[in-house]
Amino acid sequence: MMFSPRRLLGLLAVLAFAAGARPAAATTTTVYGSGNPIVEWNQATTGTLNLYPNYSTTTGQTNVSGIGSIVAASNAAFTGGAGCTASPAQTSNIIDFSDVYAPAAGKTTGCDYKNALSIGVTTNDTNGWNVTELLQLGPGAGIYLCGIPNGTMYTGTPSAASPMTGSSATTTSASINETTCAGTGQLTIGAGSATPTAQTIIATNTGSGTFYMGQDVLMLLTNTTYASGAYSDTMTVTLTMN
Repeated sequence: MMFSPRRLLGLLAVLAFAAGARPAAATTTTVYGSGNPIVEWNQATTGTLNLYPNYSTTTGQTNVSGIGSIVAASNAAFTGGAGCTASPAQTSNIIDFSDVYAPAAGKTTGCDYKNALSIGVTTNDTNGWNVTELLQLGPGAGIYLCGIPNGTMYTGTPSAASPMTGSSATTTSASINETTCAGTGQLTIGAGSATPTAQTIIATNTGSGTFYMGQDVLMLLTNTTYASGAYSDTMTVTLTMN
C-alpha cells in the first residue's frame, strides 16, 4: 500500500499525539516527621498476701486438722509444771494458746506455738518488699509475743517432696530470752497502741515470684499476778512493695 508524503506526515502527527498522552512515571518522595513520638509505659507493681494459721509444712496451707502444738520452755529460768497447754484445739484463723499459767516468782512461762502462721507472697516487685506484723493492742504488762521465723522466705510452692522449714522443738530451750523477745531469732511483735506504732518486719526480699515463710509465735509471761480470764488480740500482717 502506498502513502503520499502528505498522508505519512499526518499519520506521524497522530502517533506523536498519542504518545504525548501517556503520563510521566511518578517519583516517590518520603517525608519524615520532625518530632517522632516516643511510646512509654510502666509495668504496674502487683502483689498478693495470703495468711495460713496453723499451717502444714508440706503445703504451706492451713492444716486441715486444726491442731496447734505448743512446746514449753525447758530453760532453768522458766517455770516448771503446767505452764502451757500442750496441744490446744484450733478453729478457723485462731492461734489459741488455750490455758497459759502464771510463772513462779522470778520465773517466766514460755510457750512456743509451733507452725502458728504461714505467709504466702506473690509479687513482680524486684525493687524490694517486706512483710510486717502488728498487734492491735499491747498484750499487757509482763506479756510478750514474739515472732520466730522458721528459716527464710521459701521460693516456689511447698510440697511433700519439698516442704517448708518447720519449727524445731529446741526453739524454746536455752536459745530464747526469758524476759523479752531478744533471744536468737526472736522478734517482738509490735503493737498499734504503742507510741510510736511499732511495725515489726518479719521478712524481706527482692525477688519476683511466689514465696512462703512459716513462723512460730512465742508467748512469754513474766507477770505472776496477771488476772485470770479470756484474752485475745488481732494481728495485722502487711505486705509493703516499692
